[in-house]
Amino acid sequence: MKKRLLALLLVLAMVFTLALTGCSQPAEDTEEPGTEEPGTEEPGEEPSEEPVAEVQEMTFNWTQEPPDMDPQTSTDQVSFWLLNATLEGMVRLNPDGSVGEGLAESYDISEDGTVYTFHIRDAKWSDGSAITAQDFEAAWIRAIDPATASEYSYQFYHIAGAEEFNTGATTDPATVGIKALDEKTLEVTLLRPTPFFLSLTSFITYLPAQKAAVEELGDAYGTEADKMVYSGPFAVDEWIHEDSLTLVKNEMYWDADTVKLDKITGYMITENNTKIQMYDNDELDKVDVPAEFLEKYIDSPEYQSIAEATTWYLQYNVKDKYFSNYKMRLAFALATDAETYVNVVRKGLGMVAEGHTPPSLAGKGHSFAEDRTSVLPGYDPEEAARLFEEALAEIGATKEEFAADVTIVAGEGDTWSNIAQFFQSQWKQNLGVELAIEQMSFAMRLERYNTGTYQITYAGWGGDYNDPLTFMDMWVTDGGNNDAYWSNAEYDAYIKTAIEGQGDERIDAMVAAEAIIADELPIYPLYHPNKNILVKPYVKGLGIYPVGPDYDFKWTYIEK
Repeated sequence: MKKRLLALLLVLAMVFTLALTGCSQPAEDTEEPGTEEPGTEEPGEEPSEEPVAEVQEMTFNWTQEPPDMDPQTSTDQVSFWLLNATLEGMVRLNPDGSVGEGLAESYDISEDGTVYTFHIRDAKWSDGSAITAQDFEAAWIRAIDPATASEYSYQFYHIAGAEEFNTGATTDPATVGIKALDEKTLEVTLLRPTPFFLSLTSFITYLPAQKAAVEELGDAYGTEADKMVYSGPFAVDEWIHEDSLTLVKNEMYWDADTVKLDKITGYMITENNTKIQMYDNDELDKVDVPAEFLEKYIDSPEYQSIAEATTWYLQYNVKDKYFSNYKMRLAFALATDAETYVNVVRKGLGMVAEGHTPPSLAGKGHSFAEDRTSVLPGYDPEEAARLFEEALAEIGATKEEFAADVTIVAGEGDTWSNIAQFFQSQWKQNLGVELAIEQMSFAMRLERYNTGTYQITYAGWGGDYNDPLTFMDMWVTDGGNNDAYWSNAEYDAYIKTAIEGQGDERIDAMVAAEAIIADELPIYPLYHPNKNILVKPYVKGLGIYPVGPDYDFKWTYIEK
């Protein structure tokens, strides 16, 4: 999952047990939020009775170059993994998703639930300087500063004055309810009681970049290993762009005694054969399993398949000359066989999407899927061909002109090649038009989405927390994550109700909003994947979150 909208509000109590982080997905075979924690020890426990190996080093595949290592502007999954490892917020989520200890030694909450006073522990940055309330204040204000253009600025809209400052209604940061009372005390005033606010402070955008480093480095912050300062369990030791990124234990971390790993050597491998071969040769300790290798590993004791709170979908640029036409969007949906895609191309590793929100998200005391009333178009190639011709006629274009203008934007690597070629063949067969495929890095795709310079793509979103709003708030008018550039006033009103309402009222609003997506098709949901991974049996304590940044290495260790 990438950008979003205004604010999330009173979500269900079950939200509190899950991680609060989401982001755009780099590729289907790269890891996304899971629901199990293989080999995870409870935080604070000593490793099991098995002896700990003398050499505490792990190898991992980051899969791609992290596009943005500035926590106040980052939006992508790969960067989130690394930022979660190298920085810390007021709290850190435990492997089970519960709120654990972070940089706040303690905190007080006012009786009305609107004022949080955080008391920051005696912790240090990796350069030895003290972590202060001013670091948090500066980072949070920077995240909502319009000049920063943070796509996650809406995450601060629970705080008094934050939305007004972010939207330019006010220009004085002193009007925002974020105040460093002294070096170790931060006072935060909310608009209304927000029970999950404490968990929200573990969200990546809430993790402060060091104030002094940002002031000194400016836009260069986060671009190299020596252009960052760290507050979390690990620090970036070496970063060879587009090749590898190595983490080492941060000896200045306040809870360094808990951290067992001394080093994580991470690669950026997109080729499926290469990463599987490296795992088999013990050059990787954990790897995702591409669909074409499932049969080989499905019976291995090292294999795990974990349901994800993730949706993959066709995403249309509705500002585009062609896909602003509803019939064109519907034609491409009807021309795409989701059943074949999931069961053949993805080898059944997941399920066909029946809506935008994954079935694991909470509704009225059960899955939101049980509350859903809308139905997606389905597969109908004959109707697709008819609508395609009608859309071209309405636009005033020929098939030849369409094929010359429109491309399929896709990621790099052979998994993405297989995905894009499936769509290409479907549309050639059912619509009579062959579209060129543009494969590119994750960072380049994000740039194309952010600038609206694409026509159609295959995109994915992983949930931030266990509530449908983490998916539904993506598509509000001018929302930071609205890469479809779609707008619907009725949809916006339903999402406002979902944000400000309570109980069944907000669920009903999101059911109605999802029905509008199914009707207007700014996206066409196709697939809810599983996380399919291999983990070496000697890797213990690897935290895998139900939703969020996926992994936490703080408690990971290597067993003899």
